[in-house]
Amino acid sequence: MNLKTMELSVVLKIIKNNIWWLIAIPTVSVALAFSISKYYIQPMYTSSAQIFITTNVKSEDGKSAVYSEQLKANIQLANTFNTILKSSRTLGKVRSELQLDETDEALSKKINIQSDKDSLVFKVSVEDREPNRARAIVNKITATYKEDLPQLVDNNKVIILEPANLPLEPTSPNILLNTLIAFVLGMIANFIFVSSIYLFRDHIEGESDLSELSLKFVGDIPLIK
Repeated sequence: MNLKTMELSVVLKIIKNNIWWLIAIPTVSVALAFSISKYYIQPMYTSSAQIFITTNVKSEDGKSAVYSEQLKANIQLANTFNTILKSSRTLGKVRSELQLDETDEALSKKINIQSDKDSLVFKVSVEDREPNRARAIVNKITATYKEDLPQLVDNNKVIILEPANLPLEPTSPNILLNTLIAFVLGMIANFIFVSSIYLFRDHIEGESDLSELSLKFVGDIPLIK
């Protein structure tokens, strides 16, 4: 017997005989996923700010070529700017001024920096258990970076396009996604459960079972009550 030759009538009978198990498995999976996501996993909040790194060289007074070359040089230094943002120099000042207990390495793991290719606009995000602290860390990072970068890289300055927002809703865990995944896994478990019963059943359900066993059908024996 194999899954390709599963008879619908037999499958329906298996489902009917085990209907409560088939309802319970996905229901329990969904309930567990929802409860764990809602009440046991620590919610995390993400705050973000946008900064723009530009040059101090002005484009007027015949300096357009110099201005253009400086911008190109800045684009090539994008990875360097990222490194400076998450450097111990920057994070050390942030930890000191905000009186954070965590190490530079732990703080660095909370920070995510995004930028498009050939762009000098950076999105700085921080994920933390406290929404106010997440915003405070982002604002302090961007303020420190704005102060330090001109001292480290000549002819450059930082413009804060958008200050950090106060996150009102947690970004993780994703309760809806976790619940949907649990439901799908519960349905997969149901399929495996029904298939296992079908494949490992040890009694004859009909003439097709006899054919698979190379046995000849002789006749039916009526049930007498």
